[in-house]
Amino acid sequence: MFVRSVVTAALFACTLAAPAFARNPTAQERADIENLAYRYLFALDWRDAETYANTFAPDGVLNYGGGKAVGRAEIAAVVQRMREREMANLKPGETGQGSGHGQHVVTAMVIDIAADGRSAVAQAYWVHVMGVEPRLTSYGHYVDRLVRIGDEWLYSARRTYNEQSKGRETLPFVNPVTHPERYDAELAPN
Repeated sequence: MFVRSVVTAALFACTLAAPAFARNPTAQERADIENLAYRYLFALDWRDAETYANTFAPDGVLNYGGGKAVGRAEIAAVVQRMREREMANLKPGETGQGSGHGQHVVTAMVIDIAADGRSAVAQAYWVHVMGVEPRLTSYGHYVDRLVRIGDEWLYSARRTYNEQSKGRETLPFVNPVTHPERYDAELAPN
C-alpha cells in the first residue's frame, strides 16, 4: 500500500510538473515571433522608445542588466533614458550620425507554443557589435514568455542574460531550452 501511494504521488507530481508548452510553432507563429524579436532589436538599437515598449503586453515585464521595468511606460522609459544619456554625451556640433552605434543580432531561437496557441516560451542567443571598426561588446541569451493578444504576439516577460556581466550570466550546464523553469523570465531575480 505504501509503495503504491508513493508511486501515485510521484506520478501526480510529474503530471503537475509537465511542461505547459506542448508543441512546436507553426510556420506562421515562428515568423510572427521572430518578427517581434527583430522589431524589438531595431527599436532598441535606434532608441525608439515607443516601438520598443509596444513589443510588450501592456503589463509586460522587462528584466535586464539595469533592473526591472513593468508596464509599457516603464519599459519605454528604459530606452528613452539610453537615448538621452547618449545624446548628452555628444560633443557640440556632433549629431551621432556615422558613429558606429551598436547593433544587436539575435539567432538560434527555440520556440515552444502552449497547447491552446495563446502563449509561448522562447529562448535565443544575442550578440552586440559596436564601433566604426566593429567589435563584439556583449553577448548572452533571452528567455521570453509571450502572449498572443488578438492576432499579435507580444512579450509578457523578457529576461536578458548578459554572459559577460557578473550576476547576469546563465547557470552552468543547465540548458534553458530543456529547463525553462530554471530561467523563468518573470521569476528570476534581478
